[in-house]
Amino acid sequence: MTEFLPGVFYGQPAAEYHAREAMSASGAKKMLRSPQHYRLMRDTPSEPTAPMQFGTVVHAGVLEPDTFGEVVAIAPEVNKRSKDGKAEWEAFGAANAGRIILSAEDHRRALACIAAVRAHPAASKLLDGGEREISLYWQDGRYNVPCKARYDAFNQGGVVDLKTTQDASPEAFGRSCATFLYHAQAAMYLSAGEHALNATPRFFAFICVESEPPHAVACYVLPSAAILAGGVLINIALERYAAALAAAEWPGYPQTIDTLPFPKWALKFDQ
Repeated sequence: MTEFLPGVFYGQPAAEYHAREAMSASGAKKMLRSPQHYRLMRDTPSEPTAPMQFGTVVHAGVLEPDTFGEVVAIAPEVNKRSKDGKAEWEAFGAANAGRIILSAEDHRRALACIAAVRAHPAASKLLDGGEREISLYWQDGRYNVPCKARYDAFNQGGVVDLKTTQDASPEAFGRSCATFLYHAQAAMYLSAGEHALNATPRFFAFICVESEPPHAVACYVLPSAAILAGGVLINIALERYAAALAAAEWPGYPQTIDTLPFPKWALKFDQ
């Protein structure tokens, strides 16, 4: 492994951040599945899905509006089955290489999401005046492995994370947090502040905007119990990461025959 240099970087391109080998919140999610899944993510990154690309566009518009035009391009309406249409589409793709291509409708949805976040009083308070897109790197003291995190925003001493979601209601987004391990992300980001900024962030807050009309916005902080549970998951991921690095082996699932943990809701014995 190349030399790991801890520090805090402002304005570092996202590609540089993702290229550095270190345990991150997204990496921890893969490591919790297995080291093999983590290694595949690092060696062969998957192509971003359409919802992920849409989220990236909204992030750019809210957090880095000056770069918005460099991130997204609106697809022309062409007949790709015709010779002229194919040529026009290929020329458009070449001229916009590296940009996320959205249909005109998806572009309008993205602009509506951006406007909704900017118009929301609590979201504006969380974002106004803060630093954006901060990359943090540190060496974990307990497991002695490199770690990294990238804040969407850091403001008023706290971490702010922007999420596009289908349903921003408290119940639905709470389920999303548990399903997608956002509480582990929160624990990792708070640890990043403690290590790289030498201070525990005052809070970790989500700004949630719905990707479909009416593009409702909600802001939440996690309960302390959720962050503590997320910290347990991060420690498991770090322990596995340390073991895999030391052994230079990235195992998958156990090579044993185990009893399957069957869901209780499916254990029905009556007709």
